[in-house]
Amino acid sequence: MGLDSVELLMSVEDKFGIRIEDSEAEKIATVQHLADTVYNKMTVNPTDKCLTQIVFYRIRKVFQKLNLTDLDIKPTSKISDLLTQSELKINWNRLQSELELKLPELVAIDFNPNLNSHVKIFGIKTIKRNTPVTKGTIRELIDWTISLNFEQTIDIQKITSKYEVERIISGIISENMGIPISEIELRHTITNDLGID
Repeated sequence: MGLDSVELLMSVEDKFGIRIEDSEAEKIATVQHLADTVYNKMTVNPTDKCLTQIVFYRIRKVFQKLNLTDLDIKPTSKISDLLTQSELKINWNRLQSELELKLPELVAIDFNPNLNSHVKIFGIKTIKRNTPVTKGTIRELIDWTISLNFEQTIDIQKITSKYEVERIISGIISENMGIPISEIELRHTITNDLGID
């Protein structure tokens, strides 16, 4: 484990008020492994409230103000199908403002889909651009929004599900390691995929 991984683990331990033993930490390879390790140390308080449903309805309400119907706004809807390219920045800022929640930052490819997925220097692919946020679905937007706002959306003293732990872990990784939330998936390895040594 490198210094960044140790710092990440310490942040997670502090946030959840738990201790991850060295023998456990050595076995953590993916974001999901980290979330599972934390979840297994938590006392869960199940509830009838569905966090994703609550956030979905909030997001849908704001999209309706952009003259979209309920039929347009489904968890499987692509963000790019709901927001026009010409008004993307204005509408994205409006979404964020009216939700009163932080949204993922849009990237260059969101504004110009004709850009190559990699930056080329001397004709050689060198740096992969961040994945466009607008290629995601409303379901992914819900996950990203919950992760970026876990302090506001999840009561860490009353964890109700593994999903909440996964969202908090993703949020901590994004916040502490500077990785865009849209680039973090539970299946990702912490070292190889996310570049955290």
